[in-house]
Amino acid sequence: MLDKTECSIHGPQEQAFVCSHLVGDAVGLGFNRDIPAENKQFPDAWCDDCEIIRVAHGGWTEESEKLLKVSLVCARCYERSRIRNTKTSITLGDLAALRWKCGSCEEWHSGPCLDFGYSSPYYWKNNNDQVDYSTSPNEGLAKTFLTTDFCAIDGEYFFVRGLIELPIVGTGEHLRWGVWGSLSRQNFETLFRMDDDPKRVELPPMFSWLSSHVAEYPETLSLKMYAHIQKPGSRPHFELEETDHPLSQEYHHGITVGRVKEIMLRRLPEAR
Repeated sequence: MLDKTECSIHGPQEQAFVCSHLVGDAVGLGFNRDIPAENKQFPDAWCDDCEIIRVAHGGWTEESEKLLKVSLVCARCYERSRIRNTKTSITLGDLAALRWKCGSCEEWHSGPCLDFGYSSPYYWKNNNDQVDYSTSPNEGLAKTFLTTDFCAIDGEYFFVRGLIELPIVGTGEHLRWGVWGSLSRQNFETLFRMDDDPKRVELPPMFSWLSSHVAEYPETLSLKMYAHIQKPGSRPHFELEETDHPLSQEYHHGITVGRVKEIMLRRLPEAR
């Protein structure tokens, strides 16, 4: 049986050990470990400074371990630290010289572009010509409407706009996909009604199917997600179920800067 630890953020999780430098919001310190094995998916890890100590002593010995301060973390905190501290051959700094034209403001910008999004769910077709932007919690729900955050189709299908945040390996940054997810009628009406209510953050995660076709991946429609509701004015954060799908893998294990550049060049044809 795997040893568990109670994390204040993630609840009960498999335990792991890292050097104290890798705890918390550390970034870019290097992440050294033995190769994960089936019976130990989260082997002990240490930063580059601690690696110098290990090499100088010919490995982890009784003497070298006296110079190492070890911290217990949960498996999810361990994975977060791995993503933030793993060093890569391409960094976000390497994208600083890229220039690209914004599709919203039509102005030129430089550096990495980390936000891409969709203004409507995939299922909002051209035959939905009636767009009711005046719908509000006080007026009730129209059968078919689209706002910047909510969408209903034929009084039967309901969607909310939110974010899928992909942690960028070697950084503390994220690539953000602004996508739509389906909700049950009950969850949709609850969230719509509490749009401006601070207590909405107390709502439990809401089951959702990804309802945007993200062309940079194999088919993304109907990937399983949970919508984590944020404070008023902030869109829900979508948590993808962990599967072998590339989008899910990048959500849980990080996206490389090289991949970010690839997406930028595809999404921003004038980028150079």
